[in-house]
Amino acid sequence: MAAELLEAGCHDHYVDAALYDYEYRRRRADVTFYRRLAGRVLGGPGDILELACGSGRVTAALARDGHRVVALDLSATMLERAAARISRLGKAARSRVHLVRGDARAFSLAGKFPLVIMAFNSFEHLLTRTEVAACTDAVKRHLSPGGRFAFDVQNPCLPWLIRDPERRWARTRFRHPETGEPLIYTTNHDYDPVSQIALIRIFYDPHIERRTVRSRTPVPDERVVYLTQRKFFPAELETLMWATGFSVEQCDGDFHGEPLSADAESQVLVVRPR
Repeated sequence: MAAELLEAGCHDHYVDAALYDYEYRRRRADVTFYRRLAGRVLGGPGDILELACGSGRVTAALARDGHRVVALDLSATMLERAAARISRLGKAARSRVHLVRGDARAFSLAGKFPLVIMAFNSFEHLLTRTEVAACTDAVKRHLSPGGRFAFDVQNPCLPWLIRDPERRWARTRFRHPETGEPLIYTTNHDYDPVSQIALIRIFYDPHIERRTVRSRTPVPDERVVYLTQRKFFPAELETLMWATGFSVEQCDGDFHGEPLSADAESQVLVVRPR
């Protein structure tokens, strides 16, 4: 896979923040999980470091619960969206959030935290073992003694990974949440089983009357957004955690505490330094 496309896949999806929030507007279970985890780990209002905070879905909920949250993200547009979300909170909750632009692979902040979180598959943007180690090393430097690191990734689905990359999937008709422009959403991807990286193409076609084409390339006036994800298999992920100095305290198959199984869509982990 071309390096420039892999890099684009770590940024493209986060440029249109309004569209991003619209597409994931029904996602709630992860927010509930991280709120409950914070309550359990901290035993009350406490300090949390959130990596790859995005548009602030989880951030705002934690602040409303009384936690002090340092929320870090690399995307300027996501941080702008998060700031707008935080601005709608009450004065006390607003004062508990500090937004920081930074890279989860290389950050240095004042203080240590009893809980570090990285929600919504953001860990999948760590494309290599070196990047995983850089992130986990930074997390360890920012964890207070006895602290936990919690994150979630998708559980790799083999039928999805081997889908025909020339076919379009998930055709959906909708209107852009800000402009009202009618659009047709379709997607496909390439998966490299050696690097375990999926390069996803998301197509937005303004010609809703046009029949969806069987192609990996955009047609005239169609916009394509790239999304890059590294797929982590369960045994591999446990080994990576051990190799980077963590032990797995909890690993569930969803945000409700169900056991990890072959049919699980997610891997939800809570780990701590050994």
